[in-house]
Amino acid sequence: MSISHRRSHIKWRSCMDELKSLEDNGMCFACGRNNHTGLHLEFSLNRQENRVETTFIPLDVHQGWQGVVHGGIIATLMDEAMAKLAQLLGYHALTASLDVRFKEVARTGEPLQVKAEVAKLSKKLIYARAVAGRADGAVVAEAQAKLMIM
Repeated sequence: MSISHRRSHIKWRSCMDELKSLEDNGMCFACGRNNHTGLHLEFSLNRQENRVETTFIPLDVHQGWQGVVHGGIIATLMDEAMAKLAQLLGYHALTASLDVRFKEVARTGEPLQVKAEVAKLSKKLIYARAVAGRADGAVVAEAQAKLMIM
């Protein structure tokens, strides 16, 4: 192992140790109750299917183009659903990678239903997938993520 590789490995371990001691202060943009500008998402867990669900009604402040929900908001909804699923299943995990595929337009004022489930579990990673859809059943976006178990 080279000296630079050892240094980066030591920094990574230090970072991981710091992340293990993170506390929730209610200011999460996606689900924090204390964040007045946040999304205030609430999730229900289906333990039999290892799945979470939430419904979010985007406002005009969540748009990109007029009347169209910003893609970053949609990505955030799915990322949070997968992270919340890991948390509710008893894991302390952070998103390591996120891949989002947009399929349809989401409009402000129209409810979005978001579902997430675990696709695979390994010793250090949770592989999850999520779907955001409209009330008419149209899939707005799909996501896959790897969450790093702390």
